Amino acid sequence: MICFYEDNFVKLIRAALLLVFVTSLTFSASGQSKGVQNAHADAQDMHGLIISGQGFVFLASEPEGWDTDTGAAATEYSANAIFFPHTQVSRSHHVNIRVRLNPKTTEDPNEDMLVDLNGYKKQYPSTKFADLDFKHPSYKTCAKLFYTQDDFYEYIAYLNPGPQYKFIFSVALSKEKQAATQDELAAFNHVLRSLQFVSEDVREMRPR
Repeated sequence: MICFYEDNFVKLIRAALLLVFVTSLTFSASGQSKGVQNAHADAQDMHGLIISGQGFVFLASEPEGWDTDTGAAATEYSANAIFFPHTQVSRSHHVNIRVRLNPKTTEDPNEDMLVDLNGYKKQYPSTKFADLDFKHPSYKTCAKLFYTQDDFYEYIAYLNPGPQYKFIFSVALSKEKQAATQDELAAFNHVLRSLQFVSEDVREMRPR
């Protein structure tokens, strides 16, 4: 697992750029429990990662050439899991992919996206938006790009795992100064499509 270092100035810039995404939502990320699992599952499990916390278990897959953190780094970015690239070029632009579970307020992820969009418009009038063609194979998805040219780029998607669950996924790819490369977007798509909500009861995952 790689270490991700930023000096205080970069942290302040990053905090400002991510302020709306982290704080403008009407809900907060679900907290990890002390017994969080970040284990590589059986080889037959295409997802590779089992991530659990207070009231949830979900599966995800780590893109090739990326590392996963569900501890201090994830907490710093208000995420349940965060992925960092190996490549120095991507790391020099502070690229990361974040996955977070939020308590659901609506069954329509487009409404959640609208909250973010309106928040960005209010606090950062120069921000531009574009629709993204990323879809989960099973979950209703809304994805958009939030960006300021040559400044920051946020690729954000909301995924609703179904009305039977009280959570919604958010997946975000961040990059400074440049738009994401095809490889970076492929990693974002890989994570997004791999997500699978398993249970709201961690006990169901324990051996009987």
